[in-house]
Amino acid sequence: MSNIQALVLDLDGTLLSNDKSISPRNYQAVKRCFDSGIHIIIATARPPRAADQFLKEFPFVDYMVYYNGALVTCKSKQNEQHISIPIEISQQISQFIELRAPKSIISYEVNDSWYTSSPVPDSECAPLGIRINDPKPQVMDKEYISSLSPTKILVLGCNAWKDIGEQFGDHVNVIATDEGVLVQIMHKSASKEQGVQWVLNDIGVNSENVMVFGDDFNDLGLFHMSGFPIAMENAIVELKHCAAYVTESNNNDGVAVAIERFMV
Repeated sequence: MSNIQALVLDLDGTLLSNDKSISPRNYQAVKRCFDSGIHIIIATARPPRAADQFLKEFPFVDYMVYYNGALVTCKSKQNEQHISIPIEISQQISQFIELRAPKSIISYEVNDSWYTSSPVPDSECAPLGIRINDPKPQVMDKEYISSLSPTKILVLGCNAWKDIGEQFGDHVNVIATDEGVLVQIMHKSASKEQGVQWVLNDIGVNSENVMVFGDDFNDLGLFHMSGFPIAMENAIVELKHCAAYVTESNNNDGVAVAIERFMV
């Protein structure tokens, strides 16, 4: 497919296998795309500190879309786009969650720092992507946290995520991932598709010339904007329905399988 000029890759459930590794086959396939002149863009829900550890294997990746699009960086130009939630809205959301789901765990990502007002139990580390020996969010008092304009609010144990969306939908996007276990809240204008569009404008590539790989709800917007969306076998049904192709799962080199079939 000679018309593809950029490749957009999600990490978890897509490029990464379930053991959070990148297979040699996936690496080689992506590297061949880069060597043939195709732009490689990573678009993830992860913050920089949790995504960059995987990108040591991909030093040629210039553009990173973090936090589902709330932070976009360009390594070569050393510039970025950062969209945070206003302090007042963050305070209102926190109060709403504390009333509706008082046992939930709320944490706040501010650029690449991570805060919470109560310690995260070991039993809740996995849903937040915290591995053994990984740092947990820094515990700060509520007064300090209420002064923050967060890049992202993360909530565990909140079944009222749809209510949050209905109440604050004019200001924020509310996405439930990992089968509804983890609720991610970002500024209304922050999304993977908006972040990727910022990159495409910068590199002069049209969205119809983009191949996208994804597996979860936060990839839906990307699928609708791109010319060739590819869903993983392990993806949600909604993605598969609007995909141009469904590849193998993230544990079976699905990214490489599609690239080898359509690209190089």
